[in-house]
Amino acid sequence: MGNELATTRQLTPQQWDMITAIAPTMHTAHYFGVASPEQAAAIMLKGYELGLSLTSSFEFVQVIQGKPTLSPRGALALILQSPACAGVKIEETPDSCTVTMKRSNGFEYTTTFTLDDARRAGLVKPDSGWEKYPANMLRWRAVGYCADVVFPDVIGGMKRADEFGADLTPAGDVVDAWVTEIKPPSPTDTPTEPALPDLSDLVTQYGADAVMAANDGQIPATAEDVARVAEVLNGA
Repeated sequence: MGNELATTRQLTPQQWDMITAIAPTMHTAHYFGVASPEQAAAIMLKGYELGLSLTSSFEFVQVIQGKPTLSPRGALALILQSPACAGVKIEETPDSCTVTMKRSNGFEYTTTFTLDDARRAGLVKPDSGWEKYPANMLRWRAVGYCADVVFPDVIGGMKRADEFGADLTPAGDVVDAWVTEIKPPSPTDTPTEPALPDLSDLVTQYGADAVMAANDGQIPATAEDVARVAEVLNGA
C-alpha cells in the first residue's frame, strides 16, 4: 500500500472538554442508547478521530462485547470521503457480491462474498435479513472484507460490528448493537418474599430447650429443620 496513510484528527483540549460536557446529555436523552456517559464519550472520541461529527459517531460506531466497532455502512462512508480512496466498484448477482477498492497510490484489491459463504458461516437464518434481502446483506459483508484489506488506516483498524456477530439491517446498519444499562429493580418491582427464619433468633425468642424439643431433642442442622421448628414454635 506504500507509505501513504490516511490521517486522523488530533484531539484538542477544547474538543475533549466539549465531548465530556455533552456525554451525560447523550446518555440521559436515551436517543442514542448508550449505557453510560463514559461510553458516550468513548464513542464520540473514536468517531472524532476517524473524521466523523460527534453525533454521526453514534450512527456508525457501535459497542459490541465491550469494544468500539464500525457498521459496514460507517466503514464505507469513511472510505468514500477519504482522499486515499481512488474508487469503489460493486458488482452483484443474485447469489454473490464482488467489491473492488482502489487507493490513490494504486493499490487495489477485490473480494467476493457468496450466499454459500453466508450459509457456511451460519448467517442465513429463518426470517433474517439474509433470507429476506440477500443482495443487500451480501453487499455489506463484501464491502467490509474489502475495506479491511485496502483501507485499515481509514477505518482506524476497527473491527466491524458484524464480525462480532451483530445483526445488520439491509441498509448496512447494526441491529440492537447497544449494551443496555442494567438497573437494579426497585422494591415495588420485586415481589417481597418472607425472610427465612434464623436459628439464633428462635433461640433468643423461645430458648434453646424449646427449639430442641421442637426438633426431637436435636439442634436444627439444616435450613429445612429451622423452618419446621419455626412453624412448630410459632403455632404453639
